[in-house]
Amino acid sequence: MADDIVVTRTVDAPPERVWDLVGDPARIGAISPECHRVDWLGGASGPAPGARFKGHNRKGLMRWSTVGEVVEYEPQRAISWDVSLLGQSVARWGFRLTPQDGGTRVEQFWQDRRSPIANVVGRARAWDVPAANRRGMEQTLDTVRRKAEQG
Repeated sequence: MADDIVVTRTVDAPPERVWDLVGDPARIGAISPECHRVDWLGGASGPAPGARFKGHNRKGLMRWSTVGEVVEYEPQRAISWDVSLLGQSVARWGFRLTPQDGGTRVEQFWQDRRSPIANVVGRARAWDVPAANRRGMEQTLDTVRRKAEQG
């Protein structure tokens, strides 16, 4: 499945420093405008393939929780997780890091995994459209760049 949205930034910091910000869903609350907290589920205490977590999200007055499952985990290179809401697949989110000229190229991606009906309903709400996700991803990566470059 192709990525529906990809946002990229070049960060003047080594991959290890960028990874410290994006390589663990439990730290997403510090960089995301939407997900403000993650709690590990089922005895998981950190990212690994199959580890599950509950994501607590907010946008304006809206509040909702999702369940995520880590599907890819290559330290300092890539992490992704599948998200479901009320037992229904919603999306795959992730980050990829590539060393570049003494810094890091960081890419955040989103893949829409909603069913056709859920997709129509979701897109009918102004807060749940790919353009809104792109704006949030741009904010996230701008925050990652700022924090990583500050050290």
